[in-house]
Amino acid sequence: MTGHVLVLGALGGIGKAVADEFYRQGWQVSGLVRKGRAVELPSWMRPVEADLFDAAAVTTAVAAPVDVVFDGLNAPYHRWPVLARPLYAAALAIAEGLGALHLFPGSVYGFGEAMPERLTPDLVAAPTSEKGRIRVEIERSFEAAARGGRVRSCIVRAGDFFGPTISKQSWLSAFIATKAKRGIIRSPGPKDVPHAWAYLPDLARAFVRLANQRDHLGAFEVFHFEGHTASIADIAAAAGVAHGRPMRIQRVPGFVFDLIGLFDPVIHASREMAYLWRVPHRLADRRLETVTGPLVATPLTKALASTGL
Repeated sequence: MTGHVLVLGALGGIGKAVADEFYRQGWQVSGLVRKGRAVELPSWMRPVEADLFDAAAVTTAVAAPVDVVFDGLNAPYHRWPVLARPLYAAALAIAEGLGALHLFPGSVYGFGEAMPERLTPDLVAAPTSEKGRIRVEIERSFEAAARGGRVRSCIVRAGDFFGPTISKQSWLSAFIATKAKRGIIRSPGPKDVPHAWAYLPDLARAFVRLANQRDHLGAFEVFHFEGHTASIADIAAAAGVAHGRPMRIQRVPGFVFDLIGLFDPVIHASREMAYLWRVPHRLADRRLETVTGPLVATPLTKALASTGL
């Protein structure tokens, strides 16, 4: 089953990856952009120039039935408290106006610092950070809208994104592996702590598979994308194979981030999530593949090499 997908955040890292996969799988793909930015979209993507916060205008601009709205929006990290809720409320309103399934990439933030190592979809939220509380609030707003019969939502929680379409927003590309060509992998925490990762082309395939099964999904669904579970030591080993040279792990102490955060609001905002580098965690979900069929993960070495690090 294919159809028509409207991608919100079509110029962002995850939006690009998901739009590419929908197109490869034979879907009609439209991308919502601000006025004047349509030229930045690929030729196969139909531009929809409208105000994100005007659902009626978006519906008019699309001018065609839409089966799925992919919510690839993301507020700048340091502006989450102000922008995150309005952004995702706008996305939900667009999906509702179009009568489309709302697909949303979630995170592990809502489980908090006391989370167990194995994270399953039925785990009760227990956020310990502002960003975690915002994430939980947003997910609950999606559930409330679905239970009220307004719009169907499907959340796929995943680990830290990485891949060829994402750079500045990725811890891997923006910090950990920036010196890989010089034989150095930087670590924001202990090197042997298992950490959840999501290679975007693999995650995009999972989203398209779910979209293809949309008629079999409930009003509100939550899945976990297992992706890769890899410590910094594992990343260094895989990067060493990709680059054909051994990697030295360079631990960056927390106080360095605190100092940088005095001048960089994004780094400052990330400090409350530092526990993710100290607390082992991995995503698990036996149900996802019963819906999508087998999901084969790209080998970590190949995935790292594809990022061009």
